[in-house]
Amino acid sequence: MCGVAVVSAAQPYRRQFDDQWKKADEIVREHHQSWEAVFTSLDADSRVCEAIVFPEILRWSKLKDVFEQAALKDRYIKEGTAGADFSIGLFQMKPSFAEKVEKAWMKSPLCREYGLFFDLQDTDHARSQRIRRLSDGNWQCVYLAVFVRLMYEREPSIAAKPEDEQISILATAYNRDFHAPLDSLRRWAEVPTFHLDILPSKSTQYYPYAAIAAERIRTYKFKH
Repeated sequence: MCGVAVVSAAQPYRRQFDDQWKKADEIVREHHQSWEAVFTSLDADSRVCEAIVFPEILRWSKLKDVFEQAALKDRYIKEGTAGADFSIGLFQMKPSFAEKVEKAWMKSPLCREYGLFFDLQDTDHARSQRIRRLSDGNWQCVYLAVFVRLMYEREPSIAAKPEDEQISILATAYNRDFHAPLDSLRRWAEVPTFHLDILPSKSTQYYPYAAIAAERIRTYKFKH
């Protein structure tokens, strides 16, 4: 990357981010029990799910999220992702991500196994329902669990890899491209494109998203 500050992970990210890491950890602890119930209902590992989105929680801003949700609703409902495609909620999910996950899920036998179905019609009503779901914390957990299940279904080999590598692949797919092949995800995992600034500037420092997620799962402390 040219013209941006890239930070080395010589020391653990939890030390580099310090207060932000602690605040994000507090958010996860506050919601862990309710999130775990949703993840478990879809047979997704809560440790994996929470690690994948931990970098997003590090960067999340309540004030920014309020504005983005307000700006997203009308424009997306009327025009789709061509009109607006902002990241919203603690897990910073875009409507385009939800659309891709819903389409893949509806093609998978998992949708019938779990009795979870989505309206894929290109209508104001379907988009309105999608925004309603994305604005709800429990539904973001559903989308995340569905994403994880679909990734393991698409690439069964992921499950046999060491935990750090699993998280690296899944987190990169979540952050970059849900449909990308494994080779691309492995390459992208090492590229520092993630930052914690609300608005990036010349002094913005960039980090590999996957590395932060992998460190999070290594320091996971909740008991099952």
